[in-house]
Amino acid sequence: MLITDKLLLSYQRCNLRAFLDTCGDWKQLDPPSDFLLKLMRDSGTYQQQVLEHETYQQPFYPRGDWEAGAAATLSLMQQGVDRIYRGVLVQGEFGKTNATTDSMVGIDSQYFPEIGEVPETSVHLSSSTLHSSNITLVSRPHLLIKQPGQSKFGDWSYATADIWLSKRPKLDYQIIAAFHAQVLASMQGTMPETAWLMLRTKGSWQVNLDQRTPQMFEILDDCIQMIENLDKPEVFISRQKCNLCGWYTTCHGEAESIKHLSLLPGVTAGRYARLKILEITDVESLANANSQLLASYPEFPDRVAFDVVRQAQSHLLNQPLLRKEESSAASNVRDLTDVTDRGSAADFVPDLADVTDVGSAASNVRDLTDVTDRGSATSNVRDLADVTDVGSATSNVRDLADVTDVGSAAAEVNQFIRIPENARNRLVIAKIEPVKTAENKSAAPSKPAPILRSKPIPYSQSVFLPIAPIELYFDIEAEPELNLDYLHGVLVVDRYNKTEKFHGFLAESAAEEGAIWEQFLELMWAYPIAPIFHFCDYEVKTFKRLAKLYKTPAYLWKPVLKRFVDIHKQVTQKAIMPVESYALKPIARWLGFDWRDAKANGAQCVCWYDDWLKTGDRSILEAIVRYNEDDCRATYVVKDWLTNFLLSQKQ
Repeated sequence: MLITDKLLLSYQRCNLRAFLDTCGDWKQLDPPSDFLLKLMRDSGTYQQQVLEHETYQQPFYPRGDWEAGAAATLSLMQQGVDRIYRGVLVQGEFGKTNATTDSMVGIDSQYFPEIGEVPETSVHLSSSTLHSSNITLVSRPHLLIKQPGQSKFGDWSYATADIWLSKRPKLDYQIIAAFHAQVLASMQGTMPETAWLMLRTKGSWQVNLDQRTPQMFEILDDCIQMIENLDKPEVFISRQKCNLCGWYTTCHGEAESIKHLSLLPGVTAGRYARLKILEITDVESLANANSQLLASYPEFPDRVAFDVVRQAQSHLLNQPLLRKEESSAASNVRDLTDVTDRGSAADFVPDLADVTDVGSAASNVRDLTDVTDRGSATSNVRDLADVTDVGSATSNVRDLADVTDVGSAAAEVNQFIRIPENARNRLVIAKIEPVKTAENKSAAPSKPAPILRSKPIPYSQSVFLPIAPIELYFDIEAEPELNLDYLHGVLVVDRYNKTEKFHGFLAESAAEEGAIWEQFLELMWAYPIAPIFHFCDYEVKTFKRLAKLYKTPAYLWKPVLKRFVDIHKQVTQKAIMPVESYALKPIARWLGFDWRDAKANGAQCVCWYDDWLKTGDRSILEAIVRYNEDDCRATYVVKDWLTNFLLSQKQ
């Protein structure tokens, strides 16, 4: 049986991924996205930046011949080479490969063309499973560093160091460092005193092997048992961890086929484990669960239990529900909606995939992927994965045209599912039956038509959200590695004149960022009282950052800031929807809206802008602007729907 450091890293992040990497049909893998390839390339570039002042040697061997790789590495160690880059460490004997190895070969060849297959080893470790198993361990640390100390080579030994693009010494990286150390010990005859992580901001970080080695053995033991017993783990969709995985389509399809609870926002792995203990394993049973009883368990703090049950009810009925005012959504929105703060994509994604294992310095693997649904490069949340979306709203979002079209069904639903006060001691309450409704509305045409209400909502009725004669819808695209916000998109909607116009302020290079910032501000002051709608808080944070960066006088930006309205916040505080995620794309698509470029997302825009800077191809810029405009229009559709929905609930 083959166990590699890469497999062990996958196992820590997702047991099912490790199982499929070993036993699955690698032909079913999704092709790596441009974003993932970019991240791999960026990670390789960072490795070379770290190594540019180092003198090192690298073992050479035929691709995929790990026995030769281990022999070449051993030869360099025996010579006492100071630094060895991408050495191959093994523990055990070769010649014990099996079908499992062939499966791993295919996966590694597809994802890491410069890496190839992975070797095998038999093991003699302090683990009962390992003693009884024919196991091959293979480890490929980024660096082997010579240091004083006795080993079978002489008066020197080696320690390992891994170079990660991450800013933090994540636990899974520390566990892999302990794995390296264990396999290294079998080759040099002595256990290294420490292992190192070389991180983007912290520099060299020392791993406590005394602490991490026992944890590593426990994880390794569990991984081996899973593979030996062919014990396939249950599927669980965690969008922030799954969207970059090559098995995402396979796993998501399986989850959809069984309506797995992990597809509900707010059902985390810990909560799902508790629900399984309580024998609540499908949407209908969760919709009928007693939220007050669930709230007695630590996995469901505050009013999370109530929100999760209501989320199941919304999915079961395929209807939006009014979120109760006392609900905890405002304080638990991250937990319930799977929407994260948009930080550095490059820092977030290494949590999701083994992106630094890109082989030699000459690796030509290309680019990084988004995880969610939110569009900007800096986002973990755009649909990155979010780490992961325009058409005619007149025809596709019918409920925007007339307030009375929306309310009655939802109001009846709310009354139907009201929980009796005397149900405190029962896990299941009055049964909720699924309502047969149409699935998601059809996709919009490829070309967007104007999105205009036939009956503008009177300004005096603006009791929930600002409803103004002129409204602005704002979205930013950014390149996180350049710390550059290169596109400010604004859709100007004039409700009474029934016109709309999109403005795209585009920086074709970093030098133009200040100019488009000034142009954007001029447009904001051209409509001095118009509300500015956006989705998530990235636009607010960036607005403040740019005002400070370009030393904008307070009187020019602070009044504008007060006009910002976060539609994501409004949705998650006031409505429960039958969507998998409260990111922009799932919500807008449920409303029947779609993006002209079906595969476009914020991560793809990162790649596109990078390609633009390299090629000067203006069609790339056009694609980015088109995507940004669609994001603005989607925000418009969601805002109008929410306003109508809330008004209908008060009738």
